Amino acid sequence: MSGKISSHRIGTVIRRIFRQIRRDRPTLGLLLIAPLLITILWSFILTGAVSNVPTAVCVQDDPLENSLGTTMSSLFEDHLNVTVFQRSRADAFDELGESIQAVLLMPFNLTEGLLKGGNVTLDLYINVTSEVEANFIMAVIGNVTTQAAGEVFGSRGIQMERNVTFTIPLPPSPFDLSFNLSLVNEDIGFIATIGEIFEEILSENGNVSVITCDSREAVVQSLENRSAIAGVYIGDDFTSTTINGDDQPIELFINGIQTAEAASALAAVQKALSDSIAQAFGRESEASVSVAYIYGKAGISMIEIMGPAIIGFMGVFFGFLIPGIFFLRERQQGTLERMQCTPLTDLEIVLGYSIAFIGVLLVQTTVISTVVLYLSPQLLSSILTLIPLVVLLAMGSVTLAIAISYRMRNELQVIQSILVFILPQMFLSGLLFPLSQLPTYIAMIPYIFPLTYYAEAARAVAFYNATLLDEIIPVIILVLYCVLGIAASVVKRSEK
Repeated sequence: MSGKISSHRIGTVIRRIFRQIRRDRPTLGLLLIAPLLITILWSFILTGAVSNVPTAVCVQDDPLENSLGTTMSSLFEDHLNVTVFQRSRADAFDELGESIQAVLLMPFNLTEGLLKGGNVTLDLYINVTSEVEANFIMAVIGNVTTQAAGEVFGSRGIQMERNVTFTIPLPPSPFDLSFNLSLVNEDIGFIATIGEIFEEILSENGNVSVITCDSREAVVQSLENRSAIAGVYIGDDFTSTTINGDDQPIELFINGIQTAEAASALAAVQKALSDSIAQAFGRESEASVSVAYIYGKAGISMIEIMGPAIIGFMGVFFGFLIPGIFFLRERQQGTLERMQCTPLTDLEIVLGYSIAFIGVLLVQTTVISTVVLYLSPQLLSSILTLIPLVVLLAMGSVTLAIAISYRMRNELQVIQSILVFILPQMFLSGLLFPLSQLPTYIAMIPYIFPLTYYAEAARAVAFYNATLLDEIIPVIILVLYCVLGIAASVVKRSEK
């Protein structure tokens, strides 16, 4: 035996391996298809975005009860030294300097313009016989304006254009400083509400799908029955309290278990709130948001959320791997043929193998569950309800692995079939990524996989206090999965 390394001999080994791979079509197909499949799945998931998150919205916001013009008119009417004559702009200046001492013009956009930070001016015209009267009238109107602004806005300065004229010659100053005011109130007030604008902007956001509710209780109920993932409640007088600078936060309700969807809805709500305030007032302003978790909690870890689904995934993985390889060896060693000579029926053989492997899987599941429960103790109360789901999923995987192993010639092909069967489920069952992140043209593909139904039912049982009867459709699908696996195993067994 030569100690030198021969490139010719190495080349011979290489050529033999390539010939063997070329003749083994399943292996050749796996080399080409598996990387392509994984890359495509990753591209779908990583380039996708969560959209149309169902969001329950209840807006009970009321518009401002009074405009600034109406408030000022009321204050003037109640003032002991002012007699008000409500007039239109056309006859406002009639008898000015005679029976009318002052004219005050309030424009149509008085309230709205001030809220939006625009340049709004009150026009005051005074015609009296003395400077004392003029100063008194300006002081009264200034005080009333300040008081009205405080009542409507909390506090806000108003620009006033003053035009003062005197009647010549000046008579002696009167002792009675009361005056007649010609008041033109064209102010239409502030009709819009932040809540209405918010709902309109939010409904145009493609990341959420708005569900309109008529009460706060209806919003909470929408999350409790899982018809919505997020909920928003805007109470009475939100617009007026925001104007006055008072703190009345928007209430945001979250399903903290579906973290990706909840985060998308939260971002959409915050953006809609910021945009609605900017649109209403013409400037940026902050509004506080109170967040309440209907399910889950703030800062919940991924292991806590994924724990129930991981238990099922391990059942699928090992339920396919170990029985597939073991049953293949039974065939290769002739054990299966010798059992065929006994009174055992095909169904008995399949059930015997299945029950034995399920027992093994239950031991593995117990170990995995112990780790998951250590990291996520709140699952302890629902672990007994999860066991039937795990058994159904494992039973279907074991019997399907037995059926597929009839077609396999070696262990490598069994592993190849695992990749084809397991990888799509890992990416498309909602185990790692939310199904809402998938493009619409492949949105139905996850529902051909049993792990999708298990993950849905396990999440409901573990976090939403559901029972197996509440999740009867996923349970029925898992039962059908078991029946399909048993039928496929028996049919293949009879052919043999």
